[in-house]
Amino acid sequence: MYRIAAIWPRMDISANRRAHQVRQILASRGLTLYRVSERSAEIFGRSSLLHVPHSLYFDGGDPSSIPTFHQMLALSHISGYRLSDWFAAFGFDLDLIPRLRLLVPRKRTTLLDSRVHDLHSWIVWFTDRARSVPPPPIAPLGQLLALAAPVRAMDLLALGEKRFLYGKVGEEDVYAFPDLAPGSIVRIDPNRSDEMSPGVGAPGTRRLFFVEHEFGYSCSQLVMLARDRVVLHSPEIPCTQIELALGKDARILGRVDAEIRPVAAHDRERGATRPVVRAKQRSPAPPHVKTALKDLLQSSRLRAGLSFREASSMSRWIANLLSDESYFAATSTLSDYETLAAPPRHIQKAITLCVLYAIGFQEFLGASGLPLDREGRDPMPDELIPREVPGGRSRPDLAVGRESFSGQSGFLDALIRRWEEVPLFLRHALGELTSLTQVSLSDIFWVGGDKAPIHPLLARASLVAVNRRIKKPARWKGLFDQPLYLVLKRDGGYLCGCCALHEDELVVQLYPGVPLGARRFRNGIDAEVIGQVTTILRRLG
Repeated sequence: MYRIAAIWPRMDISANRRAHQVRQILASRGLTLYRVSERSAEIFGRSSLLHVPHSLYFDGGDPSSIPTFHQMLALSHISGYRLSDWFAAFGFDLDLIPRLRLLVPRKRTTLLDSRVHDLHSWIVWFTDRARSVPPPPIAPLGQLLALAAPVRAMDLLALGEKRFLYGKVGEEDVYAFPDLAPGSIVRIDPNRSDEMSPGVGAPGTRRLFFVEHEFGYSCSQLVMLARDRVVLHSPEIPCTQIELALGKDARILGRVDAEIRPVAAHDRERGATRPVVRAKQRSPAPPHVKTALKDLLQSSRLRAGLSFREASSMSRWIANLLSDESYFAATSTLSDYETLAAPPRHIQKAITLCVLYAIGFQEFLGASGLPLDREGRDPMPDELIPREVPGGRSRPDLAVGRESFSGQSGFLDALIRRWEEVPLFLRHALGELTSLTQVSLSDIFWVGGDKAPIHPLLARASLVAVNRRIKKPARWKGLFDQPLYLVLKRDGGYLCGCCALHEDELVVQLYPGVPLGARRFRNGIDAEVIGQVTTILRRLG
């Protein structure tokens, strides 16, 4: 795994440069720091946490000199600029928090924060390559798409109606296996929460739901006992079945309708399948209910299944990953946060808490007592905060960027309509999701045109990531441990499935139930292995 520090905004900007940048931002609104200080005193009072002292000193290398949450909100309110942009001005890109939440190993299944904070950030985008025939059943995206001008995040989000939730399957979620894999990212459709069946479906037809209950979250089949009573069902470990009362013990957040599944050999191992130990009885908190910060931290930590020692150890991992000691939190510090009413003084600690306990940053600020309704609404111009254009390009003309969406009806448009929205919050984690150090269009293959896939994991799949450096099939360990490979045939077509080398013969093994048996090719003459599949993007039944 490569380090995030290379792209995480650094806090090593000199004090003079930081102060100059802040003066520029304020000057764009006709303000000075002295005027902001006077205005904050007039609006909030000099004894308020929201008061900004005129002697405020900015030093990116000294965390204690960074403005507090309340002072940041005052700057946002008085300048009219968004709070997230002020965080970015001081070196904190909030859109990278979801990447950290994806990277942290999870014992329990968790709900992910899919919010995009900076709607004006520039995103790599693509356009269709000219084609006179329909796309083949399997093909590298480089044959179908080409790089286009970068576009704003808000333009991509406007392509779909935002309605989905996202989660990560924990290593100990026994209810998810074998339908989902440990570490999988799942998409949840809240509009399909009522599609339960009275019985258990056959493999491949099972309906999985994302359930919040008294001991966290689970991806599970549900068996209806009555209108308001369900059973969490595990096909592999029947003894873990638990009966829950809807509205009291559990809440169904939606039906799981898609999965980003890791399929490299080391990811095929099952998580620990010990029986679930029920926590002290507590009903799921109703949505949109304001909670005190210390209570939010405690309930979120327990829901994540973490002790203070485990959480502190994970914070050390985050600090090392970011090369910044400020992100580390000792066990005593974590304990104090659940006792004291005040939020952490350092923003780095708050980010660590949000990552560890799977708390939305806005939810954290609200629980800290910030009046978020006083936040500014205007985005800062690109000249005032570091919005990098992908590929080191110059900023494209807005009209040119929007032309990427106008009048398109080809492969890319069909792919977006098929998936209904673009999950932009995952964009900083493509390397981790695909197990590839550098992801290109040549590493991602379209497989959605294959109407007769030779492996069940490829049924209803759209895309697969391929490690093109692994060209020699591994020995089979067992039926369910076989890695998948992409095979290029002499006629230019592709096969995707399990395969093995027997002397000079490449054998593509069809899964049980697929007719015709194995297919045999002369290795390097009739067919060759392009690489090993590392990740599958697929819809669920």
